[in-house]
Amino acid sequence: MTKSPFVSLVIVNYNGKDILNICLPSLEKLNYPKNRYEIMVVDNGSSDGSIQFLKKKYPKVKVVQNKKNLGYVGINRGLKKCKGEYIYFLNNDLTLEKKCLYHLVEELQKNENVALAVHKGVNYYNRKLVSGGTWVSRTLYCGHHAPDDNKQVSEIPYMGSGLIKKSVITKYGYLFDPDYFIYVEDLDLGLRIRLLGMKTVMVKKALCYHMDSITMKRFSTPARNTFLLERNLLITFFKIFSLKTILLLFPLVIASRIAAIAKDVLRGNVKNAYARIQAIGWVIVHPALINRKRKATQKARKVSDSTVLGIFSEKYIFKKPYLI
Repeated sequence: MTKSPFVSLVIVNYNGKDILNICLPSLEKLNYPKNRYEIMVVDNGSSDGSIQFLKKKYPKVKVVQNKKNLGYVGINRGLKKCKGEYIYFLNNDLTLEKKCLYHLVEELQKNENVALAVHKGVNYYNRKLVSGGTWVSRTLYCGHHAPDDNKQVSEIPYMGSGLIKKSVITKYGYLFDPDYFIYVEDLDLGLRIRLLGMKTVMVKKALCYHMDSITMKRFSTPARNTFLLERNLLITFFKIFSLKTILLLFPLVIASRIAAIAKDVLRGNVKNAYARIQAIGWVIVHPALINRKRKATQKARKVSDSTVLGIFSEKYIFKKPYLI
């Protein structure tokens, strides 16, 4: 590695005082020059004493306070205060292996065409693999999978946390779409990176230990999660692709949603089915908003849809997903 670039590690927190006390020590012990990185917590209006806890126990950690819970996309509010050339965006329910940051920085320095370098996901409790990569199909459904090969660095479509070049964020003016709250914000980012003609890669030597989405399990419901997932997938579909590709893929995208609704009904999960219908309805009644997002996204386009679709695959769509 050449001279160590300055890195901003940014954590999103909502009522996670107990897990911050697990996450932050691992960040403070990283095998990376101590004067070359900072730690920031973007707090989404926590009511559990998270702010007071941070100020007392971790006074060196920067704190950005959002007045309300903005979801994972609340991280956008902290970006302007980041000093780093690279930004490592993180959930609060994880720890990093000591050399994780070093390996990710090394990869970004080696390859100008890589915008985002991400870690391999391991379960915090039992140390079993939970993500060896990600996939996305032309239905826009996506997920995690086990490692496909022995490559130390593999191109993937997206990941929910990772180390990104700050210069990439400035091209769009935000890291995550501020209207997404949570879910698909990472896929949306990965596809916007593809539009720039750049890549997202997984560095398998870089290890992250994940506690399995503790915050969402505490403060959300399955139906609410399904609504956000489906709505945000559809918004991303219309944002990313050209009109020609939208017309070509639209029957497949809608057919897959109808199939998912029917599957929910057959399983007796009516709330989930209704959430999917609500998501489609939301998209139908918000064309102006989606069109504004689309125009802003398309302005940054550097490559054709065929290049964007080069990372898509139907290989995993009927297989058991590996989910963090």
